Amino acid sequence: MEMFVDIFQQLGTDKSIVHQFIIIIVMFYLTKFLFINHLHEIISKREDNTVGLEGNAEKQFEEIDKIQNEYKDKIQNANKEIKSMLDNDKMVIVKTHEAKYREQETEINKYIETSRKKIEEEINEKKSEVLGQAEELSSTLVGKITKGL
Repeated sequence: MEMFVDIFQQLGTDKSIVHQFIIIIVMFYLTKFLFINHLHEIISKREDNTVGLEGNAEKQFEEIDKIQNEYKDKIQNANKEIKSMLDNDKMVIVKTHEAKYREQETEINKYIETSRKKIEEEINEKKSEVLGQAEELSSTLVGKITKGL
């Protein structure tokens, strides 16, 4: 300790150094309480408002991406459901109309068959009628040919 006292005496200090030291400590705590703490709060608020907002923005972008992905999934699922519903409805309609088509087709085929049979009968009647007249016509023809010569 004597060494410190010798050093201070060589620097030209006296007993008032203790009072000066106490004044410096008191002033330090006063300035800390009055200025530094408030300045620290202002700086930390500024940092929160600038750097903290950047972190919030990143979180919001992540949330936006998450919501977009959920939206895309919901849209795809809705499209798939609608497509399957349309396909099911289409199949039901096709089946009902196909059954009606088959019924109409069988009716038309029956009508065609009956019409064909009627026409064949008419043709056979006309054929037999013509063949029945064939002898008469051939004899008339032979008679005309022989008379003409």
